[in-house]
Parts: sequence; structure tokens; C-alpha cells
Amino acid sequence: MEQKKGSGVKNGLLRLHGQDVSRLQRILDPLVVIGLFLLFAGDHRFQTPIVSVPFWVLVAIGSILLLPRAGLYTSYRSRSLRLLIRRITSSWLLFLGLMLLVTYFNKSTAAFSRIDTTLWAFCGWLWLVFSHVVLRKLLRKYRSSGGNSRTIVYWGEPAAALSFVRQLDQNSWMGLRLVAWFMPDLLGDWPESAQDLPQPLGGATEMREWLSHNQVDMIVFSHTARPGVSIERMLHLFGDTATPVIYAPKWANNSMQLQLDVIGEQPVVRLWGQERSLSDCQLKRCLDLILTGIGVVLIAPLLLLIAIAVRLSSPGPILYKQDRYGLDGKRFKCLKFRSMRVLDSADQAVVKQATADDPRITPVGRFLRRWSLDELPQLFNVLKGDMSLVGPRPHAVQHNELYRKVIPGYMQRHAFKPGITGLAQVSGWRGETRNLSEMENRIHADLRYQRDWSLKLDIKILIKTFLRLRSGNAY
Repeated sequence: MEQKKGSGVKNGLLRLHGQDVSRLQRILDPLVVIGLFLLFAGDHRFQTPIVSVPFWVLVAIGSILLLPRAGLYTSYRSRSLRLLIRRITSSWLLFLGLMLLVTYFNKSTAAFSRIDTTLWAFCGWLWLVFSHVVLRKLLRKYRSSGGNSRTIVYWGEPAAALSFVRQLDQNSWMGLRLVAWFMPDLLGDWPESAQDLPQPLGGATEMREWLSHNQVDMIVFSHTARPGVSIERMLHLFGDTATPVIYAPKWANNSMQLQLDVIGEQPVVRLWGQERSLSDCQLKRCLDLILTGIGVVLIAPLLLLIAIAVRLSSPGPILYKQDRYGLDGKRFKCLKFRSMRVLDSADQAVVKQATADDPRITPVGRFLRRWSLDELPQLFNVLKGDMSLVGPRPHAVQHNELYRKVIPGYMQRHAFKPGITGLAQVSGWRGETRNLSEMENRIHADLRYQRDWSLKLDIKILIKTFLRLRSGNAY
């Protein structure tokens, strides 16, 4: 696994001049967009009371200013290309909208052929997709075969090293290659789960010696809590090199923000939660009230029919009220159409989740659960302000008390109002959780929703919810 000094240079021009390629794209994109405009739309002029300007000049200014703001020219080595396609499309549509506004206010819309401008708009978008997405896709295939790679030396304990190596193996398109790893002196036997790992090359002393004779692209390390191997000592070792250093804590997961912040002169890392502006909260609340108000009026006859069916299906109340944790961990009464013959009491020691062929569920209740109709009374929870249309699903109090002890960050999901639907539900984590890992996946999705929240995301989740009303996981 040794990496001799100088061997990293033999990795292709893209490796050496990646930033130059990005700069070339910044120049080439506006030129191609202008060329396509002149080819399809012709040389029109923008008339003002003071001066007449060729319209292609406005196209150039718009593309030069807007495209870089969309993040098209940053590295996507470790990012999703779907995100890049969305950014290309949204920035291009914004650019076209601004050009349309310019022609509208200048009263020059009639001067442009609709067919020609449509061809220009489509070909411009096609060029951006090809030059940024297709070329990156080809580059990823090249990296998967071993080209344009980056070499890594890793420091950490076997469990952390194994997890890191698996990520490299599962994402070979990133072109990241482990050439050596070191670890602190461990007591006891080698963990059985790490048998597939190559043998480490030693500890801190051996790593110092190795780094003095070998060259890599980056040092990745995970925190260890072993006596005599403090993080300060390791930072001193890593800082004594000219190699980029990356901290990859084993305890981190993809639900965390890990954003750098400063308190005074003290750098800090934000793990969970962030303040929402009052305007964001009010916008989300307005969306809830408008959509819920319209929805309640439209489905009032359906609510009445379901209420009658529940009442006739078995003895008991129509609505099932259960204590749930809401915003900031405060309790509220969550409403559902009753779907079971036997009701769980809010104060019992264990609340059993519904399962397939659960004998407690009535035939009407099974139908309601399958199509998510039992959740409809929660629209009144939304109107009252206890819930939102979109947010983390509220769990039974007993489940909260159980999982908050075993899943780090569990209670952080209550930084948002609970929702009728959420990112976890449209991502396939709805219904019964058979083991701890399934609940962890649900919680991580809830925390990612809070981290990435926007009105656009809310609307996207609502649309996906309507498309997936029927669920095979709902019992």
C-alpha cells in the first residue's frame, strides 16, 4: 500500500488542473449560450431612451452573473449529480424568466420568434447538462477504473477504519483510494468485524516516519479515546506535514449539520438544530392554514362517511386521542379515526405497534390504515397549531421514552412541529419498525428534513404523499 513521493503526479491533467477546467467552463458556457442565441434568435437590439444595446449583451451579462451563483463550477466529486441537474435547471429557468421580463417591459417580445427562442432555450439547457453532468459522469467512470484518483492515509481504530473503507469501496466513482492506515495501540483481540481490513502499518511513531517518506493527497483521521493518543497530539503530528487534513468522526451521521460557527474567537461545530427566522415560520404556518382549510372543506363529506363507518364497525368512540410529543417536546392530543377494537391507553407501560394481520384492527380500520385515511382528523390538529402538514411524525410517548435513550439526537426531531406526513414517510420508512436500525433510518430522515427545510421541500413531500397514499407498510 505504499505511495512513494512523486507517484501522485502521474494521475492525469485533470488531477493537476481541475480548477483550470472549472475556469474554462466559466468562460465557455456564456460564449456557447451567446452563440446559440445568435444562431437561433438573431441579432436583436434592446432599446432604451438613452442607448440601443445588442440583446446578446444582456444574454451574456445574465449568464455570467447567474450561472456561477447556482454552484455549477464547484467540485461534485462527492456530491449527487441529481443535485447538479436540479441546479442547472432552476438557474436556467431563472435566467430565461429574467430575459422574458426584459423583453416584456421593453415591449420587444413580438420581435422574437417563439419557435427560435424555444430552440435556443432548449439547446442552451442541453449544453449545460452535457458540459457539466455528462462530462462529470464520464469522469466518474474513469475514476471507477482507477484514473484521476486521490490517495488517502487513514488514522483511527479498526471499527472506524472498516466503516471508512466500506464507503470508499461502495463509492468508487469518487476516485478516493486508501494507500495506508495507522491506529493507536489497542488492547485485546482484533475485532472479528474488521478481519477484511489490511493490516495497519503501525501507530503514531510509524505514521510520522511513513509520512516523511511518502506523499498522499489527504490525511483522514477519526477521534480515538485511548490514553496517550490525544487529539491534540495527533493534530500536532498532522500539522507537521503539508498534506490536507480531514476529520471524519465515527460518531457523525448524515442527519447532522456539522457546520462551522464561531462563538467569540472560539470555533465551534454545530451538530443539530438551527434557528428559523420568524418569516420562515409564518410562511410555513400560512401554507398549513391555507391548504388545511381548503382540504377540510373539500373532504367534509368523506370525513362524515368515515365517521359513520367507524361507529358501525365496532363499539367505541369514533376518534382515537393519544398523547404525543409535539414542538419542543410538549404533549398534545393527537387525533385519529379509531381503527382498532382494543384501544391502547396512554398510560400503559408499553404501546404495541400495529403489525400485519393484527387481530385488534377492524376491517374498516384496515382499509383506513392502508390508504392513510385514519390520519385525516389530524387536519384539525394542524388548524389548532399542534401539528403541521409536513414534519416528523409524532410517536407514542412510550416509544419516545424508549428510543430517546438509544438513538443519539432522537429528541432533536421535536425542534419542528410534528407533521401528518414527512420526509421519512415518503422515503419508505413508514409503518412498523421491526428493529432499531429501521427506527434510526426514520429519525435520520426527520433530522435531514429539519436541516434542509424549505417551502419547496414541503410541497415536494406533499405531492409524493398523495402519489403514495396506499402503503404496504401501513398496518
